[in-house]
Amino acid sequence: MMLFPKNVNELSTDILTAVMQPLQPGIEITAFEMPELAQCGDGKASTADRIILKLKYAGIVPENMPGQVMLKTMLVSPHAPMEMYENEVRFYRDIRPGLTLETPRVFASDFDKKSGQFGIIMEDLSLRQVCFPNATYDVSVEQIKSVLRTLAKLHGHFWQSPRLETDLNWIATPLKGGMSDIFQQVGFLVVEDQVKKNPFKQILIAPLGLSLQEMHQCMSTFQHEVLQQPQTLLHGDTHIANTYFVNDGEGGLYDWQLMVRGNWAHDVSYVMVTGLSTELRRKHEKELLSYYLDLLQAQNINNIPTIDEARYLYRKSIMWGLFIGWLITPPTNYGETITSANIRKLVNAACDLDSFSFTAS
Repeated sequence: MMLFPKNVNELSTDILTAVMQPLQPGIEITAFEMPELAQCGDGKASTADRIILKLKYAGIVPENMPGQVMLKTMLVSPHAPMEMYENEVRFYRDIRPGLTLETPRVFASDFDKKSGQFGIIMEDLSLRQVCFPNATYDVSVEQIKSVLRTLAKLHGHFWQSPRLETDLNWIATPLKGGMSDIFQQVGFLVVEDQVKKNPFKQILIAPLGLSLQEMHQCMSTFQHEVLQQPQTLLHGDTHIANTYFVNDGEGGLYDWQLMVRGNWAHDVSYVMVTGLSTELRRKHEKELLSYYLDLLQAQNINNIPTIDEARYLYRKSIMWGLFIGWLITPPTNYGETITSANIRKLVNAACDLDSFSFTAS
């Protein structure tokens, strides 16, 4: 089996042809250029390296194949547990082809269990001139609605689907499998270490008035509780920097490394809180929750929560985004400015909504 190399200088036309043929039968790459490389730690990539490739093909260019693509891979050494890489490869290889979703098209997706090496060749979204936001951007309510439309389409497609217990039962739950096992085993210790090493995180979470142990216990209790809710396929890591906005107004999702089976509110709360300013979130969160529920209702889905149930699940789901989403993340991944912006928004929301309390409000 042909594998993506760890040394970028070993990348060849033979390798590119071999890894692309399973999804693009008959394709042959005759030449390529690498005009851009972003590696973990340089501020452009977090848990994987990204290479822009300009490709030349033998004969007639295959239909819908662009001349420029992006290779997401791992150079030199892993930047994250291999479970994250395998998860994303399997999404693009096994799930993405069956979805009409605003998420990158994929042309190759490969993972090696022995080495943990992986590679995903996908469309270069910059060719569509999409906007890539982060928590420091002024994201609008309409832009958040565009992402909610994409999430509702994803969630609705897999809402209580029998496939979650059959061909998709390999996908982790928030408590078991894949990265969830790692979070359960060492998540608290990593968060504790990150908060100790980074005093700015200590300052940002001070308004909560809680110890890390108390925060972790509240989050863990809710994770068990929410297993009784309708389950669906989640993106799993919907902070605003894992979204993009297309010129036609649609919101997209990428970076599927933390995909899980779980409750819809995990995805919805994370993107709303990290995407909107605190002021806009306070003003529009009820409206946006109703908007999302209406999108589900339009798909004739059973067991949709009431607005009161949805508000409860929304406010409680904020805990994961704060504790695992950003307190665990080293500032080197995104920089201190973006890391602080996410934590600040999540802390504000947790305080506003009493997320760490177990009394309904």
